[in-house]
Amino acid sequence: MKTTILSLLTAASLSLASGNLLAAESQRASTGQQVILLKLDDVVAAKSGDAPVSARWQRIANFIETNQLKGAFGIIGSSLETDNPAYFKWIKDLDQKGIIEFWNHGYTNRNPKDKSGEFELGSAAEQKVILERTQRLAKEKLGLTLRVFGQHYSGVTEETEKALNEIPDNQIWLYGPKNSHFYKKHAFVRIMGLENPTFVPDFEKFKATYERVGASQPMLVLQGHPDQWNDERWAGFVKIIEFLQSKGCVFMKPSEYLASRSKAGGQ
Repeated sequence: MKTTILSLLTAASLSLASGNLLAAESQRASTGQQVILLKLDDVVAAKSGDAPVSARWQRIANFIETNQLKGAFGIIGSSLETDNPAYFKWIKDLDQKGIIEFWNHGYTNRNPKDKSGEFELGSAAEQKVILERTQRLAKEKLGLTLRVFGQHYSGVTEETEKALNEIPDNQIWLYGPKNSHFYKKHAFVRIMGLENPTFVPDFEKFKATYERVGASQPMLVLQGHPDQWNDERWAGFVKIIEFLQSKGCVFMKPSEYLASRSKAGGQ
């Protein structure tokens, strides 16, 4: 079996994968606005005072709502196994407000001691079981259909491509492969992220990278890990958002962006 591990943090091509790039560029040319998808990873339950999630997750949720932004929060599927009405309500309330799209961030909350990620090994059938587990839990516990996927702390293989392509509800792969032989839906590749290095939103580094490779793109998927942001890192994130707002960027949810491309004539 031919297996190619794709690193989460490897810089990808500056092109959008799948869909119609010319249509996306035309869309930007007509509006003059770049679209930003905030890919915010690793939602789990973690009681903090009266909140069912950490204070840092509550902070980012409040910030997005207060500043009239939109974002996408990746749920670790195993966090939905244990009945937790307050946690489930927190997710459902944000979904109903229309500001956050929740997405499948895998099932296992891997830690650095684990030798491999859940999508680095196994057949397509085995990996499909993992994907389906989180999809099922989201429907059963939250009443949500997850249209978007992004792997958690794991490389992927061609078997992952095959497996994800067989998930009927899935439409988008955040930081998916640029040229996939088996995934035939919509892969939005990594061009740059919020953090550099991982977990650190450094404004000066972000600005330099943005001006070099990001500014010309019709859309950017920007990954971050809010639960890893102390006050200093948080300040860097806020400064990045203010910078993007000064550029006239529009913040959207992934499925919302895909729908806008379809209306504009994209795939």
